[in-house]
Amino acid sequence: MISEIFKDTMANMKWPEIQNLALKNAIVLLPMGVIEEHGPQLCLGTDIYTSHIYCLAIKEKLEEKGYAVVIAPPFYWGVCQSTSGFIGSFHIRKETAKALISDILLSLSEFGFNNVFGVNAHGDIEHNIAIIEAFREAHEKLHINACYAFDEWRFSHFGLELNEPYLCPIKPQAISVSNAEVPDIHGGDIETAMIYEFYPSLVDADKAKSLPPIALDDSSGEAWLFGGHIKELSCQGYLGSPADFEKVDVQKNVDDYAYRISEAILGRIV
Repeated sequence: MISEIFKDTMANMKWPEIQNLALKNAIVLLPMGVIEEHGPQLCLGTDIYTSHIYCLAIKEKLEEKGYAVVIAPPFYWGVCQSTSGFIGSFHIRKETAKALISDILLSLSEFGFNNVFGVNAHGDIEHNIAIIEAFREAHEKLHINACYAFDEWRFSHFGLELNEPYLCPIKPQAISVSNAEVPDIHGGDIETAMIYEFYPSLVDADKAKSLPPIALDDSSGEAWLFGGHIKELSCQGYLGSPADFEKVDVQKNVDDYAYRISEAILGRIV
């Protein structure tokens, strides 16, 4: 069980340790997410806990390849676009989120780090635009290899071309980790399973098992994407099948995700 959100991150280290890692040209992983509602069964920190879990696994895979790796303190003040009308979702403006990410990247640059990779577990459009813009500007103005790991299938939706030097494309998942008939859009079986595996005290398992599946139809997808309508789509704030969380192969999911992101990062290291 992972006991703390700062486990194996800079927050638990002394400054000389950080300096030594910078001198070794260590890769920095920046976990990214938000604080938002995830249904009645999950904690508000689900996305950032998930991102941190992934970063621990990515770090392990990169170290197996011989790289020095350090995890930055998690960035969790992202944009809650889709769930903005729900209690528990902190409303952070895109400009605020972007400015904070930019300052974090500047600090890492000033510490002497050259390879910085963002690992995000939150899908909102404005949240991702803020990250993309911050990493692009850091790459261009700070002259460091600031690179955001971004799903390859999403590039075209954001007007991207797969060759941007400030992005590293993540290959699509080629395996199945869930048997649920309703996909996990938000607070469904996979997210519930992830937190239950690593932070069981933060999941109301009995509540999760009582929740019926809720799916988006073709007409409601846009309402979800552009935010503020989640109560109309799901009065309890989830989209998916939380009750199926015990059927998810969590370790398979973590291993696969960590492998795909570490491979994306290896293609962008300088």
